[in-house]
Amino acid sequence: MSDYREIGSLTKLFRIGRNAFSTTLNRKVAGFRIEGPEFEIRQADTLSYALATEDSNPAYFRKEGAIVPPLFASRILKDVLEQAILHERLGMNVLKMVHAEQALQFLAPLRVGTRVVPVAVITGIRDVSSGQLCDVAVDVFEKGERVVAGSASLFVRGKRKGDGKKGKDNRGDGKKGGEEAPEPDRLIATFSVVPGQPHRYAQASQDYNPIHTNRLVARMAGFKGPIAHGLCVMAMTTARLVEKLGDNDPARLERVSVRFSTPTWPGEELSLKVREQAPGKHEFILVKPNGKPVLTRGEVVFRK
Repeated sequence: MSDYREIGSLTKLFRIGRNAFSTTLNRKVAGFRIEGPEFEIRQADTLSYALATEDSNPAYFRKEGAIVPPLFASRILKDVLEQAILHERLGMNVLKMVHAEQALQFLAPLRVGTRVVPVAVITGIRDVSSGQLCDVAVDVFEKGERVVAGSASLFVRGKRKGDGKKGKDNRGDGKKGGEEAPEPDRLIATFSVVPGQPHRYAQASQDYNPIHTNRLVARMAGFKGPIAHGLCVMAMTTARLVEKLGDNDPARLERVSVRFSTPTWPGEELSLKVREQAPGKHEFILVKPNGKPVLTRGEVVFRK
């Protein structure tokens, strides 16, 4: 267990550089807990986040009782999640790391003016066919009560294991075999990450990972150029799910989860397709014009 300790930029760079040749995550850090300091939700910050994700929902602009964009929870959790990733004994090679999965459950809407406490716990390390997954539980508390419960899985690329098994998921997301459910096919929205948006999102989210803004670093990480933040794409998708399926009322959003399947480059048009599972519950997928998936295994649940 640990309280939050702010890591300066030089220390961050040192830890990133030290782990640049790391090939294995240390399982002994499982159970490590980071509790952040109290975080004040200010409307200036929430509006900056909303505008950076092209979300103009009027609920965020109210003078009193304004609701917070749901994915702003990732901004609240950013520092403690970063502490987990940069744990000195974990050995996380961030140049080989991508965000694999994210789930957030909203037990109560986040509102402007409240003070909350973020918490992250490294829950485990899993071996998969082409690397490892680091699972982290992320929660937000208000006055001692959990208001957001979530989880993140971070995939670290490694050598592919030649086990000869076909069809195995390289990120090990636990999908079981059997009959495949119909893929979501009802188109409800199209949008794109515009040029320059990664810079705006980096400022609004405080996620300055240079693979999103620096061409050289992105190429060092194995990409053809800077990629969009996965959480930015998730936030833009969630905004459209709220608009089209949740009566444009973010307070109704109970849960949203995705698997990040393919990076997005600014300028690519994305199509959001859904399939109803039950009243208020939908599967969704986000795809490129060529059909290549960006977000898969998406699920959204709205309160009645």
